[in-house]
Order: sequence, then structure tokens, then C-alpha cells
Amino acid sequence: MCRIIQAEGKKRTLSLEEMMNELEDEALKSILSSFSCIYDEDIQNFLHNRAIEFERLSKSRTYLVVSDEEFRNPKVMFDEITIYGYISLAVKVFTVSETTSNRQRQQLDGFSAKEHGKQISNFPCYLIGQLARNSNVPKESISGVELLNFAYKTIGEAVKLVGGRNILVECRNNKKLIQFYLNNGFYQISQVPDDNQTMIQMIRRIEFGGYAS
Repeated sequence: MCRIIQAEGKKRTLSLEEMMNELEDEALKSILSSFSCIYDEDIQNFLHNRAIEFERLSKSRTYLVVSDEEFRNPKVMFDEITIYGYISLAVKVFTVSETTSNRQRQQLDGFSAKEHGKQISNFPCYLIGQLARNSNVPKESISGVELLNFAYKTIGEAVKLVGGRNILVECRNNKKLIQFYLNNGFYQISQVPDDNQTMIQMIRRIEFGGYAS
């Protein structure tokens, strides 16, 4: 069985990378197919069709949120474990617009707005690329805040090893979704086109899990 990555209450995360080391692709894809997201088909498609490839290419790291009790039960097979949700994390360079103030650039960098006499425009961030609850489980079984906390803890481990100041999310231009991130310490910083829609870029300082920058 896969090594335990982290636990929170009655749930824990399983690393997709380590599951790939234990299972054949078809068996793993069958497990991932139990996840559904009725609100965003792209989120569902990523886990079903792209997460394994992204894992192999080290473009992202995906974690499934599952039942701690089911995971520990030797009678429960992998394909019987309930997936409550999942998160996918990556690193990304966030580029600010030319109109961004020096004060905001300095806040993002933490030290200065300029490097070698030129304004800093590119800032490395931890990206929460995917974060979603499984539509096949009751809404009250896991909250968005719980999923965020799992993401924070994983990012926090990376911060402890290599540092980092900012977390970036890119979400659809949806009032409820934007408000969720605003309520959890993010602020809107930019908008970017993505196919036929606008994605809202939101960012927050890393100040959780004892790894304040």
C-alpha cells in the first residue's frame, strides 16, 4: 500500500505518484474514474485523463483525499476507497503587468521591487491548479476549506525545504468561487484569457502551518 502522506481528522491524502508505483495504469484510471465534478468538467477530465501524464512529466503533483478508516482497513481494496476530493499542485512563474506598483512588486518579492536596477516582473509561486470535491459524495462530507488545508500542508512542507512566499490560484470568473478564495485570504491580482473564458488570478502570502514568510 502507498505510504501515508498526511492525515487530517478522518481523512488523509494519497499521493498519485506513489499510487502509480503500486498499480498499473488501467487499474489506477479505474479508481480515478470514481471521481466526478458536475460543476466543472475540466476538473473531472484532468483527473481522469491528464493527471497521470502530468505526474510522470513532473508538471504537477496530485493528491487524493480519502477516508482514513478505509485506508487503514486491510479488507478494503484500493478500488473500494472513497475519493472525497483531490488537489493538484505545481510551481508557476507569475508575471505582473507593467502597471503594477513598486509597492506591490516588493510585497510579492519580500525584499525589493527591483533587481539589477530593473523592475521585477516575474515571481515564483506555488500553484493550486486543481481543488475539488467529488460530486458523488455528500456535500457535508468534506468542505472546500478542508481541501485548502490539505493543499496548505503539502505546500508548507515544500516551503520548509526550499522557501517560497506566495500561493496562486486561477479560477473561473464565478462570484461564488471568487468569494470562497477571498474568504480564505486570497486577493484578486489579475485576469488572463483561457480559451473562450477569463480566468481570475488570485494570490496570497504563505502564513500558515508555521511557515510564515
